[in-house]
Amino acid sequence: MKVVRPDPALLWPAYTLFPLAGLLVLFFAAAGRDPALTAIGIGLLAFNGAIVVNHLYFTSLAIHGDELVYRSWMGLQEQRVPIGSIQRVDAKRYAGAHGGVSAPHLLARGRSSTVRVNTKPYRLADMAALIGQLRAANPRLEVDDFWERVASGEDVSKEVAPTARSRF
Repeated sequence: MKVVRPDPALLWPAYTLFPLAGLLVLFFAAAGRDPALTAIGIGLLAFNGAIVVNHLYFTSLAIHGDELVYRSWMGLQEQRVPIGSIQRVDAKRYAGAHGGVSAPHLLARGRSSTVRVNTKPYRLADMAALIGQLRAANPRLEVDDFWERVASGEDVSKEVAPTARSRF
């Protein structure tokens, strides 16, 4: 199976909007001739660049051998769950910044471990192919309604479900 990687077109805020903060800091640093502020601006741009490179080249979701493996943070973070032990694939939504709505997470729940992937930077068609591979390898796999519709080819990209708001 091909490795599922984040889509560069869906990462556009990371390489268009977020560097504006670093550039703004650099602008004021150059205007005031402040070396400390210049270092902070360059650091912000470098940190943003590391995040984009991490997503594009070092973040992957794939089936390796008999396990579903999610790797991130330059390979330092790794979550794995054996395909035979996956009991359910859920679409869990967590509280988000914009009105309590977030992208669905893919939760592959096994008997002893769980793989949790934020699917916002991924193409849903790639996730549908992955779910098809998981079903082929594990026919007892339960899939929730959201991923069932994604796997059947329905367009769920415009669907928005609010999460519960905090009382505080």
